[in-house]
Amino acid sequence: MLPAFLAVAWIVGILIADSLLPSANLLVGLAALGLLITLPGRQNRYARLIGLGLLCMMLGGLRYQGLPEPTNPRGVRLLAGQGNVVVQGVIHADPQRTEEGQQLILQTEAAQINGRTVRVEGLLLFNLPPYPAYRYGQQVQLLGRVQEPRAAEHAGEFDYRDYLARQNIFALMHMPLVQPLPGERGNPLLLTLLEFRSHCQNILLRSLPEPQASLAAGVLLGLKSSIPDEVAAGFSATGTAHILVVSGWHLSIVALMLAGFTQRLQLNRVATFWVLLAAIWLYALFVGATPSVMRAAIMASLTLLARTGERQSEPWSLLLLACFGLTLLDPQILWDIGFQLSVAATASLFAFAQPIEEWLLHCPPLRSFVFAWTTPALTATLAAQILALPVIIYYFGSVSLISPLANVLLAPVLPVAMLLGALTLIGGLLWLKLGQLIALSAWPAFAWISEITRLLADLHWAALRLPSIPLWLVLSYYVILLGWYGWKKWAEMPDPAVAEPA
Repeated sequence: MLPAFLAVAWIVGILIADSLLPSANLLVGLAALGLLITLPGRQNRYARLIGLGLLCMMLGGLRYQGLPEPTNPRGVRLLAGQGNVVVQGVIHADPQRTEEGQQLILQTEAAQINGRTVRVEGLLLFNLPPYPAYRYGQQVQLLGRVQEPRAAEHAGEFDYRDYLARQNIFALMHMPLVQPLPGERGNPLLLTLLEFRSHCQNILLRSLPEPQASLAAGVLLGLKSSIPDEVAAGFSATGTAHILVVSGWHLSIVALMLAGFTQRLQLNRVATFWVLLAAIWLYALFVGATPSVMRAAIMASLTLLARTGERQSEPWSLLLLACFGLTLLDPQILWDIGFQLSVAATASLFAFAQPIEEWLLHCPPLRSFVFAWTTPALTATLAAQILALPVIIYYFGSVSLISPLANVLLAPVLPVAMLLGALTLIGGLLWLKLGQLIALSAWPAFAWISEITRLLADLHWAALRLPSIPLWLVLSYYVILLGWYGWKKWAEMPDPAVAEPA
């Protein structure tokens, strides 16, 4: 558990540096003190453990650079308030679907103000209608008004300006006029993967009817651009939007499928490790490499490494080491909404899945053969909500009342849909007619998912809108829950004074 302890200390150091903004000299001095305590000498084991924790905490604080300061004299944010301007640049990341259409980030390079061209730098967030679709690496020219993101009106509320600043974004445009420019730029490997993903999407759209085709593209490829608005709203209302977002669940299903495939090929342990490791990371890059996918990919890689070396893997250590690795690359990822939801749901499953399952098994209806199959999906749904629900309410102000029933009806079908959808895609890559033939077997599973979601979303009480809650209330909830969980685990520890003799 030492790596998990040090990972927690590292993350706490980042949070302390963000809230207290200590000087670098103070952090270095405390880090040196922690290193001094850990040196061999008269200190006992607990003192060295405290020293290691202090050292990692201060190193986390030093790694954290604070919010990026928009002091660049060529920053695009300086165009705010200057009326309509023309901004030119390259689309910086894969576009994201929103309720209004698509959201894109532009790496700015130049701007035209009153007929004068000037050089600008920085990222610009802008929103567009869903069509025409744009892609990563495409060069475009925007015409519109540059604005600064809005700040929170009251203390403790969600601060959109702070949220974007942590992604180094200080300016935005709403529905500008867009003129595509010739040529593409960007990472060649990423461009190739995204182009191949677009080709796979076209195969699915030509193999399945709508909305099942768009649903398959979302489940398998992480693409939500073609999903109709009413379908996406239905998944949101029923609390099943995670089905459309490639996450650790999807990655686990893919890994299990590949593991079964490698067993049939009778590969040795080392070859199986490298095949699965390469497949995990290629798939993570293929679907967009979001923070939640990267977290799942790191955990899957560590699990695979432990099994290859015939060692036990402790879930909490895997989760904390994954968080450490991601924050080492980018400490600001701690404030990413997708990352927060992913970590909260995963930690909630680790902490509460077993007691909730035991509680459900004591419910008479779930003991019967008729309803016993609902227990795993119901357990996962209820357990994940304990830590994830406050985050959902804080950011989105809504809660799905129909979510447990929807997940019970959809969760068992998703692996079947993914398997048959993957076979449809592979067949279509070989020969489109073959993919369309296999799609006949995949359609019922995707149709079940889409129709059940539509029927449940039509219920007027499926989702409940809630007023925004302050951050202090969310943090208080987690502090109380963490204290209760720690006390419970401490009470379950055996008393060494009454231990049975050997």
